[in-house]
Amino acid sequence: MAKKKWGQHFLKSKSIAESIVQAADVQHGDHILEIGPGYGMLTQALLNFNATVTAVEIDPDLCAKLRKKFEKENNFTLFEHDVMKLETNEFEKLIKLPAKLVANLPYNIATALLLKLLPVRNAWESFTVMVQLEVGERLCAIPESGKTYGPLSLVGALGFEKQIVKIITPDCFFPSPKVDSCVIHLLPRNSGLTIEEEKLFLKWSHLLFQHRRKTLLNGIRKHYPEWFQNCKEYLLEKYDMRRPGTLDFNEWMNLFYNFMKSKQNVLGN
Repeated sequence: MAKKKWGQHFLKSKSIAESIVQAADVQHGDHILEIGPGYGMLTQALLNFNATVTAVEIDPDLCAKLRKKFEKENNFTLFEHDVMKLETNEFEKLIKLPAKLVANLPYNIATALLLKLLPVRNAWESFTVMVQLEVGERLCAIPESGKTYGPLSLVGALGFEKQIVKIITPDCFFPSPKVDSCVIHLLPRNSGLTIEEEKLFLKWSHLLFQHRRKTLLNGIRKHYPEWFQNCKEYLLEKYDMRRPGTLDFNEWMNLFYNFMKSKQNVLGN
């Protein structure tokens, strides 16, 4: 039975496991990292496609069951570990990169794991993961999506070409979650920023998104008064009365470049 603290909901549908594998475009001999394999429904589907599967499972009881179930499989390696305690560079010790991440992610780590892998995403071929539908919708949202659009949408736009492949109802899992899930396919993309600039962009945009009912300029004036004073004319002309949720990703990037330029000018003086 699932331990609630790990937020695991196990797949019981073979056809959905197969559809996840197909969405990931798994080919013969692909190196796959699976996080939270549970009872091995998705694992079996991956092995049926002749993939080389490295699985990471935190639950010792499930690890014992998985070892027994797949003991004759040469293409299966299991690590009993908490994936969130791995340093980003330690993934290379688990699996030969580039690889594909294919997983039914435990709900309580999905967002944190994607953020953890964001700086090293270009070492991976793709991420095809099951997450809460709400998380998938937030990652893929645009301004027209309304309240769903927020800081996580900028994470998605910054790092990936993204698509919700399939919506999965609660009855496909045990225990059944209280919400719908979805399979999301993420292809890493280059943002044009350095890793440090990406970290700054996410922190900066998150801060400005906090007061989404107020104008963007209100947030800039509050959190970055020096920037506001230095670029007041430009900011008023471009963003007067705009709210954070109305800017698309390209507009956020243009605003960030202005912020960076303003910082450099201040440092240069």
